[in-house]
Amino acid sequence: MLNTNAYHLMLEGDNYHIGQTLGQMVSNSPGFKEAHILPQASFSQTEGEKIIKLFNQFCPGLNEEIEGFSDVFKVDKGQVLYYALTFLRPGCSQMAILPSKSENGHTILARNYDFSEKLDDMTITTTRVTGRYAHLSSSAVLFGRGDGMNECGLAVSQTSAGLPVSNMNPAFRKPAIEGLNFWAVIRSVLENCADCDETIRFIRDMPIAFNINLMAADRTGKAVLIETFDGRKAIKEINSSTEEQYIFSTNHVCLPELTQLEEKKLKHSVLRYELIDKKLSSKDKVSEEDIKELLTTHYPEGLCFDYYDEFFGTLRSIVFDSNECTAKLCFGSPDINPWYNIKVNGEILQGIYPVTLRKGTMGKEIMEMI
Repeated sequence: MLNTNAYHLMLEGDNYHIGQTLGQMVSNSPGFKEAHILPQASFSQTEGEKIIKLFNQFCPGLNEEIEGFSDVFKVDKGQVLYYALTFLRPGCSQMAILPSKSENGHTILARNYDFSEKLDDMTITTTRVTGRYAHLSSSAVLFGRGDGMNECGLAVSQTSAGLPVSNMNPAFRKPAIEGLNFWAVIRSVLENCADCDETIRFIRDMPIAFNINLMAADRTGKAVLIETFDGRKAIKEINSSTEEQYIFSTNHVCLPELTQLEEKKLKHSVLRYELIDKKLSSKDKVSEEDIKELLTTHYPEGLCFDYYDEFFGTLRSIVFDSNECTAKLCFGSPDINPWYNIKVNGEILQGIYPVTLRKGTMGKEIMEMI
């Protein structure tokens, strides 16, 4: 067992001020500057101009936030690691359930996130940028967001579609196009979109280099799965009039327009996909407790993993309720850690969350390709 902490931060004001706040919060953290600020920019001046232009168009305010952060450390903003990682992790599952299928008659989006505590922020933020939608979300490389819900009740999450895409790790898939990483996409959606229809319009022309299964659900009773693979996109919408009343994804491409692009799939991704489908289809109405049970039960009967040293341990499980604008959140494996009920645009009730991580050993068969 390993005992650690997760955190909840309040970030409020214009983007430059929020960047300064982040910098001041972490400026005294041992090793932080070395981990998040490069000795020099990892791109040319021409590439830097392209990145800034791309962020200004699709992630408005982000350049100013990074500038406020870099000013605290008195470095050029091009040295901030987020730029290098964002201009372009397997083991997550997600599902969206419409009101007709949920026991409480609400739109529900649920997901778990599997990775390593050594490389994750272990932080959720309540972010209130002046002039944009406030949102509760998980932090990714400080400035990005891995999932979240905004004040309009729009919930957004993601899973990697196949092997992760990275231009810094040769073991991963190389980007096929110039574009954004998922954490930039999700933050922009949360800050600029009120519902699924706006999300689709917002993302349709956005250059996304990460192969992502992005899912969104809103309080009008709609949900959408937007998949990207090597620069191509496919979209599936469900609403009160569609035959299907739930959608889900794990770590492979699901939509027929893109499936031929993915040569092989992770075996555990296919098995988790079938497991979710079986669970959701077996009941006329699905309750939050049903979803929590699925997130709490260990693989292969459920979606929980303890392989943190192999970057495959459950760090967060979340159940978003779009109608109530709330998140049920658990850090670490839910069978040994408590759930917290957090209001999306409410005040921070708890700033530090003690987390217990139980570390298991992963067998090679987990990562087999089929």
